Amino acid sequence: MLKWTDFLEVENVRLSLSSSDRVGVVHELAGMMAARAHVSPKDLAMHLLAREQLGSTATEGGVAVPHCRLVGVPRIVTCVGVHHAGVDFGEAGGVKSRIFVGMVSPPDTAGLHLNVLARIGALLRNNRLCEALRTAPSASALRALLVCVEDVHVSQRMEMVATR
Repeated sequence: MLKWTDFLEVENVRLSLSSSDRVGVVHELAGMMAARAHVSPKDLAMHLLAREQLGSTATEGGVAVPHCRLVGVPRIVTCVGVHHAGVDFGEAGGVKSRIFVGMVSPPDTAGLHLNVLARIGALLRNNRLCEALRTAPSASALRALLVCVEDVHVSQRMEMVATR
């Protein structure tokens, strides 16, 4: 079973995003993913922002997941960025987003794209996990935490299926 963290390299984790607005954060995320996605950071940012125009990807709890599908991308690529002050990303109630997960996928992976988004959402609904991500001491520690939590999540889901 493929997992979100299979598409997250430690090099694509940044503990301190610096942009002060939504557009800047999207450009930072695009910059992290562009090389692995084989696209220019500018083109990727443009597509991520176009998706944001359809509706904010901010979710409850200060998390935003800008994502898109783009021709020329060979496989799903994700990144994680933490913004300590938070950025207004359009979450209801004016809550600032502090954890950002960027994702770009090839156009022909719609099902997998949605499955990875669902997994990201399921994991990042956990407020304790989000707090641990915000205070992670290193990019490798943040990724290792996500791998561990996702492994537990997957094994619990598989146990539920097996007992039906």
